Amino acid sequence: MKPNFTFNLLRQIARGFCTKPPQIKPKRMEGKTALIAGAATGIGEATARLFAAHGARVVVADVQEAAGERVAAELGNGAEFIRLDVRNEDEMAAAVDRAAAVAAGNVLDVFHYNAGILGAMGPINELRMEEFDHTMSVNLRGAVLGIKHAARVMKPANKGSIVFTGSVASVHGGLGPHCYSISKSAMVGLVRSTAVELRRFGIRVNMVSPDSVATSVLGRALEALEITADSSLGSAERYVESISLLRGHALGVFDVAHAVMFLACEESGYVSGQNLVVDCGNTVSKANDTAPWFTQTLGFIS
Repeated sequence: MKPNFTFNLLRQIARGFCTKPPQIKPKRMEGKTALIAGAATGIGEATARLFAAHGARVVVADVQEAAGERVAAELGNGAEFIRLDVRNEDEMAAAVDRAAAVAAGNVLDVFHYNAGILGAMGPINELRMEEFDHTMSVNLRGAVLGIKHAARVMKPANKGSIVFTGSVASVHGGLGPHCYSISKSAMVGLVRSTAVELRRFGIRVNMVSPDSVATSVLGRALEALEITADSSLGSAERYVESISLLRGHALGVFDVAHAVMFLACEESGYVSGQNLVVDCGNTVSKANDTAPWFTQTLGFIS
């Protein structure tokens, strides 16, 4: 007796489960070209170093020229530096065009938007709108300009991966200042909306949202809030270690960089429109008390 339809269907499903998993390359970014906006320090620098170690040709883009040139020089593998003020559309377009020009076939494989500032801190009733505008111009306007021009060069190639650096402040109140939280929450909408448009061109759009990670921006904020005695990276690292939710592991820049690389390469080939939270369950496990970000009258952190 011939197998019936149900049996055939179950057999096909079983075969699907038994197929060999895709082989993971030792160098997961081999042959790819990546443009990283905000790559001179912190998470962006770590991502640039990780991408390069995995074979990518990286274009380091940042407004910090000395630091950016140093990083590019240390990466090797044809890495370049280009000065980029993410608020300026002409500079963003030029950075994207340059990154595509150095690639084989004039194709930009990965665009990672990591530029950002903490911005205005203090109570909402004392917010100065020029500080709000500046925070939005870097964190959100720059992100929109980045995806606008990355999509421009990726669409003809029908492929590409775009990854934004977000924050746990995008999913939970009290984990960042008001303006910063607004910008990162809006970024979630940007990711979701553009992911729907760009999927028909083979382009994926995602974001990575880390908890507190030791960077120079966090260091300056901790000093301003009088949580640490100074703004050094060492003080920030000790603070992050003190609040770590995972025994024996403080969140570091390379933890975030590895999450970015996962979304940038083929291992996440069907993942798009997602906000990958890197916080050891912080945003799903507890309520947050009123935070000093907006209870103390402070200045502007950039």
